[in-house]
Amino acid sequence: MMKNKNLIIILSLTLSSCAAPTSSLETSQTSREGYIFYIDQDTYLHFSELDNKIILPTDEYGVPEYTNLLPNALREYRNGIHEGIDFSSPLNYPIKAVYGGIVIRSNNQHEDVDINTYNELLLTTEKLKKTPEDIYNFILLGKSIVIDHGYGITKKFRTVTVYAHLSSIPDEVKPGTRVAQGDIIGFSGNTGTSSGALRNERGAHLHWEIHFDDSKGRYFLGQNIPEELLYSNIIQLFENQVK
Repeated sequence: MMKNKNLIIILSLTLSSCAAPTSSLETSQTSREGYIFYIDQDTYLHFSELDNKIILPTDEYGVPEYTNLLPNALREYRNGIHEGIDFSSPLNYPIKAVYGGIVIRSNNQHEDVDINTYNELLLTTEKLKKTPEDIYNFILLGKSIVIDHGYGITKKFRTVTVYAHLSSIPDEVKPGTRVAQGDIIGFSGNTGTSSGALRNERGAHLHWEIHFDDSKGRYFLGQNIPEELLYSNIIQLFENQVK
């Protein structure tokens, strides 16, 4: 009888050691399908936790499938990681607010530096092996808008969107302005890029970011999502994805 009891205990321990705990499954690279971002088993956002989906900022230009235009791509020219999506919209294409909110930054007065100054600032990023926030926000984003959406997109996190490299911003879109989903807030361009510094019209596009804040920090779309899942996970954020 004692032998049988010991055998049952051994079998139970063996079986339990083979069963992976839920947290291990959640943190594995292959189990992140449907996640908007994933930090750890306590900090993440799954598409099922969205209270509202958002619209595309560029009506006829959907989320690109090319990974270099998506989050997590290396940006070696400035020693940083891409934290947004580059929408291939042409020069002066109307850009829309993806969701309603309050404008907290709108810098239509931004002027590009000359190409020599631009390159000098990039050398600074090379020496530091990172892109300082001041250079990124006040030089490389060009004319840009930041909108606070509060907790309207998901109750889990405060969300903020960034629209960069704009050619122009309407005068009425200024800090403190409330915008509705679908409002035209600016027009695509190349400010903040090397082409903008050269004063030409090449390379126009919309660089767009969405960030998620909680008491512990700020997270970006696609953070820690493996490349093979990135596109399929991201498009679940949008209600009108167009390829």
